[in-house]
Amino acid sequence: MLLHLLLMANVGWLVLVAGQNEVPTVPCYGPDCLVTELTTEITTPTTTESTTTPTTTPLPAGIRRTLVVIYKATTVGQDMFIQGGVNKETIRPSCASDVNAATSDCSISINATSLGTGSHWAKYDAWRVGDTKLDWFGAQPGQGYYQTFGAFGTPLAWTTNEPGDGYQQLNTWGPNHWMVDLQMNCDETANGWFDVKAYLTQFGNGFEPDIQQSSCTGSGADVLPPYSSNKNHVARCGYINRFNFGSGGCEITEFQ
Repeated sequence: MLLHLLLMANVGWLVLVAGQNEVPTVPCYGPDCLVTELTTEITTPTTTESTTTPTTTPLPAGIRRTLVVIYKATTVGQDMFIQGGVNKETIRPSCASDVNAATSDCSISINATSLGTGSHWAKYDAWRVGDTKLDWFGAQPGQGYYQTFGAFGTPLAWTTNEPGDGYQQLNTWGPNHWMVDLQMNCDETANGWFDVKAYLTQFGNGFEPDIQQSSCTGSGADVLPPYSSNKNHVARCGYINRFNFGSGGCEITEFQ
């Protein structure tokens, strides 16, 4: 009997010792267990933020002072105008059939401002009244008259850098520079650029010949137009734009 009890105790002790080496069938966490708690480390990707500054020139936005100057030696009695806006051959061909400056997507909102006081500026001052668009259609409904003479677009005035009639301080070149000083909505241009074509009274059919614009000079010529025109001058909104009547020479400079 005693031997039987001793044998049973030894078997129980062996089972107990063996049980400590078995893997539990339920989770067991702690230093005395062979199964440890599963942990997952969430790694957030690290990115290096670029500090590179764009090198593109910001586009002019909103209403900006814009000067258009066209050099042409003329005779007494001749007057000059410009027609223009967004290029309708390349940029917005849908404008080709437009007939209304007020609604055309190729028209650009403008306000021609004073160039001086006195009788020399009388025609320019009369014709700029009611001229609210640079457009391809000539005179706008309600645009001003000088005596009995109507406009053929946006008027320019003859200027010089010499003292006397026609002196204009923005003219740094000399006589025979026809000028218009505009407040222009650059948002309505083609990425800051627009077309210009001169119209001269008592000159054939009025319009200057088609031109192929050459590379421009000046501080505002650091950026090229986003398109080329084989008919018209291409001007930059917010700058002083100087062209030659009937030829491709051009100068684009910043206001000082």
